[in-house]
Parts: sequence; structure tokens; C-alpha cells
Amino acid sequence: MKNLKLKKSLMALMLAGTLSLTATGCSEELGADNSSYDVLKTVQDSSDDILSGVTQKVDVPGEDFSLRVIYSSDAKEWRVTSDKTLNMEIYTEGLSADTEVYIDNIHTDTSIVSSKIEFDGIKQDSMDDRVHNSIMLGFPISDTNSYYGINEIEGENKDFIQGYFYGYSSYSSGTITQERYKESDFLSHGVWANKIDSVIDLIIIDKNTGEMRTVSVPSILLVEVNNRIEYSDGTIEEYDHSGNKRTLTK
Repeated sequence: MKNLKLKKSLMALMLAGTLSLTATGCSEELGADNSSYDVLKTVQDSSDDILSGVTQKVDVPGEDFSLRVIYSSDAKEWRVTSDKTLNMEIYTEGLSADTEVYIDNIHTDTSIVSSKIEFDGIKQDSMDDRVHNSIMLGFPISDTNSYYGINEIEGENKDFIQGYFYGYSSYSSGTITQERYKESDFLSHGVWANKIDSVIDLIIIDKNTGEMRTVSVPSILLVEVNNRIEYSDGTIEEYDHSGNKRTLTK
């Protein structure tokens, strides 16, 4: 079963530049603690950019079964400013024979994660996926039947730029200039991951009684941003989660 992304709330905007602030002061407050979330690694060591998949077991409130949510990506490099895709597979575990389950809708928000509060939590993109016909109740799932979805995440667009500007300007002051905002600018401000925050709406049917009920299930994932910038002269910049840089050469 192939499910394509059916609706995006943000449209791509081809811009020559983005907002850059020359700050006269900036906050040193820390961003939110995201240490409890699963992380999809983009770098296993300093030279490896292979993505390894993450499988979550998510409890369904009030039910005897759970969901298995599998995240993966074909992206060779996961970067803040680049377009990328995240694959999502969902199926049930422990579902009884007298119960049917359908996915009514999946809403996903993507934001940036930073160790600095002025960058942390700014929304980058959103997606909704649901059946757009009157034939199917939803996406059917079971212990043997999966939903497969693709979340296409934009890099820099108008909404992201505005979110960055208003979020950052509340912590700093300065002049606004129009210039390309580079990947290294985000890394140097402690941006180290994207947060994928999904709500999976389920329709659950009891085959014996015909009773139908709905429940929402959350799933949160962090996708690690590639922390290395390579230049044509062989110079490599590598950033830690606090935005500290060290310079290497090939």
C-alpha cells in the first residue's frame, strides 16, 4: 500500500535570501530538555552519515494493543536548510481478532531543536495525511498490515523564516539585513536536530458490537542534523550541540 503526502500546510518559496540579524545582545538561556526522546542518528561517528532506523512501541490509551512506529530516511545528509524526507511505517501489535483499527489522520509538525532558547522550538514544516475519498473509513492497519507514509520536509520557506525572525527578535535586538542564512549559522547557534512531533488519530471498531471509538496517539522523534560542513578547499567545520566549532582538514 502506497500513501502519498496529501496535504502540506506550508508551500515552498524560492527566495534568494533569508533574514539575518546583527544582534547587539543575545540570550544564553538553554533550550528545552529533549533527552527523553528517541533519536534517529545521521552520524554514527565523525565520518559516517548513514541513517539508522528507529522503532517505537507506543501504548494506545484504554486499549489492549499497541502501535509499532518505524522511522527511517533515504537522506544521505540531514540538514536544516535542505529539503528532506522521513519515512513512517505504522502497524499494530497484540490486536485481537474481533477489533478493526483505521488511521483517520496523522498530523506532524517539524521544528528545530537547539541548546539555545532563541532558536529552540521554531516550527519548520507541517503535514497532514488522511484518506480523501468516501470509500475507505481510513488507512487500515493490523498486526500484519502496515501504513506507509512519506513526510516531505522543506528546508527554508517563508513561514520558517518568519518564525525564526519573530522568535529570535524577542531575545535580541539589532538591524535586519537580507542575506542567505547558511547551515553553519544554525549549527553555530546550537541547532543539532529536528523534532518530529506526530499525533496519530485512530478509529477503533469492535466487530462483535459494532461500537466505534476514536483515540489519539502521540509519537515524537528527534532526527540528528549533520554537524559537519565541508568546503572545497578541504576545510571541515564540526560543531557540538552547544554550537562550539572545531576546524579540521582532510
